Amino acid sequence: MSFFAASISVTVAVLCLIAAGLLRTVGRRKAPRLTTLLVLAGVVGIVGTPVGGWLRTAVGWADSSLSTIIGRYTGATAVGLIGLVTAAVVGFDLFHKSINNRTLACAAVVPVAGVSIPGTAGAIVMGAVGAVASAFGALGSFLF
Repeated sequence: MSFFAASISVTVAVLCLIAAGLLRTVGRRKAPRLTTLLVLAGVVGIVGTPVGGWLRTAVGWADSSLSTIIGRYTGATAVGLIGLVTAAVVGFDLFHKSINNRTLACAAVVPVAGVSIPGTAGAIVMGAVGAVASAFGALGSFLF
C-alpha cells in the first residue's frame, strides 16, 4: 500500500470516528445504526496504523495469557470468544434497533478481537467487517 493510499485510509477512519461522535452527541442519537457502522469502519481503519499494531500486540498478549485458563475448559481462544460475543451483540442490537453505548463499545472491539475467532465463524465476522469498512473506504476515496 502506498503512502498516499495509507494516509487516505487513516483519514477516512478518523473522519468516520469523528462523524460517529458527532452523531452520538450533537446529533442527539438520530441515526444509531449509521453511528455503529461508522465506529466499526473507523476502528478498522485505525487497525492498519502503528496504533493498530500496538492493539494487535496487546490482544495477542491477552490471548496467550487467558487461553491457558479458558482454553482448558472451552478448547477455544479467549479473545476469539470475546470477539464472537461482541460480534453477536452488535448483530443482535442492529437487528432489533436497540443501539446504546454497549453496542458502540462492542463495535469498536470487533475489528481488533475478531481476527482471533477461529474457523468459519471468524471468516464470516471478518468478511462482514471488511465489507462495511471497504464501503466506507470507497466512499471516502471517492470524496478525496
